Amino acid sequence: ALKKNAWLLLLLILIGASLGGVLGEILKTISPEGPLRNIFSTGFQIGLTPPVTLDLRLFSFTIGFTLRANLLTLLGSILGIYIYKYA
Repeated sequence: ALKKNAWLLLLLILIGASLGGVLGEILKTISPEGPLRNIFSTGFQIGLTPPVTLDLRLFSFTIGFTLRANLLTLLGSILGIYIYKYA
């Protein structure tokens, strides 16, 4: 049995989302035009676009991130939660 804690849940969600995102991108490229391809290619982006830059003359920080999600990313995250709950 796994020792359950918040870090394990976060790790399983991230792994599920990553695998789902990669699978979604693969299916998007190999599937023919049509409704199935539209389902896999439709997604959303959340993040800082363009990145934020803080210039302090001596040094500067540039901070930015973008989260791209599609249907399989969400399903992968749900699978990670399921594994956490029932493993």
